[in-house]
Amino acid sequence: MKLKKNIVTGISVIIVGSIGLFYSNVLQPPFIHITKGKYLDRRDSTYDYTEKILVAHPPKDTLERMKMMINYYDTAGVSLADLKKQGDITYYFMGFSKNTCATRKVYLEKQRNVKCNSNETYIGDICIVRMKESPDKWKIGILYNLGTEPDADYIGCKTKNYILYDERDSNFYENHKDDEIVRYYHELQKRKRHTKSEPKGEQEISM
Repeated sequence: MKLKKNIVTGISVIIVGSIGLFYSNVLQPPFIHITKGKYLDRRDSTYDYTEKILVAHPPKDTLERMKMMINYYDTAGVSLADLKKQGDITYYFMGFSKNTCATRKVYLEKQRNVKCNSNETYIGDICIVRMKESPDKWKIGILYNLGTEPDADYIGCKTKNYILYDERDSNFYENHKDDEIVRYYHELQKRKRHTKSEPKGEQEISM
């Protein structure tokens, strides 16, 4: 009888724990933005700037995941214009991972020795790089994890890279406007410039 009671108690604990774990993941905010900020790259005495984004419910579709990263960067990331103003930053990185118990322990609680399978958690990243051969030119790219595709055949964490913008090519957009991802990024930037150039309404000015 005592054994039966212990088994029932054990099952109840497992069920309650599973429910708690389920809701702790479901009730997470859509994005958790972790800014690591600027730090010195001792190899060439320049600075890198990194940010980490934990995503609670990333889209399953590859194209939508890429758009999600671009849109979030466009909304909350450091713009290319601001990076240029800094002067000493040569590399910017905004990485996206799934918000899981493991990634929260790694990035929020700073726990070490946590098993975190990057094939399952890594979504992709936005990278902005100043060209060494042309210091006044910059390139913006996006990488995404092929392992998040259901039928992907990969060993380790394979990624695919898209160039969103390259200042070395004066006709970059014209040459790549048939690419949906390049076009999506370009339209976001165009919309942002148009919004900034619009005169403020009376209500905003009075504030």
